[in-house]
Amino acid sequence: MIDLYSEAALRATEYATRNGLSIVKQLGSGTQGIVFSTNCDTAIKALLHTDHYLRERDVYLRLRDRKVDKIRQFWVPQLTQADDNLRVIEMEVVRPPFVLDFASAYLDQDPPYLNEPEVIATWEREKREQFEGRWPEVKKMMREFRALGIHLADVKPGNVVFVEDDD
Repeated sequence: MIDLYSEAALRATEYATRNGLSIVKQLGSGTQGIVFSTNCDTAIKALLHTDHYLRERDVYLRLRDRKVDKIRQFWVPQLTQADDNLRVIEMEVVRPPFVLDFASAYLDQDPPYLNEPEVIATWEREKREQFEGRWPEVKKMMREFRALGIHLADVKPGNVVFVEDDD
């Protein structure tokens, strides 16, 4: 039996082949998908589940429609293309500072699991600990996304990278 990550990697490979790309290396993986760099300075992300794919694709489409490439100091990857059948998103590679990974974002509504005051307080406490003195800047960035109707939930180091983090 093939596992979800192997299946996603196969879909990423198929996407690359169909589009004349070569996969260079795996950039990362997480609970929502697997990401590879390509020979064309793009990244392809194969998502494990349709709902995560649709949320991420729709965020990238909104950002493209609004011509957003930067929020505050953070670069936002630009959508190159998406394949609904393969659940693969191709995006440009960005350098720090950047924000990425929108599979847990919601358009025009808060994430349903962040709907009770105690849950929100716990979530914010965790984020404050993760980002320490940078948390105020991350919150400002999140407010600007929210003004675009994009409600981020999966903000964490790795998804939000400052220039100093790349040293």
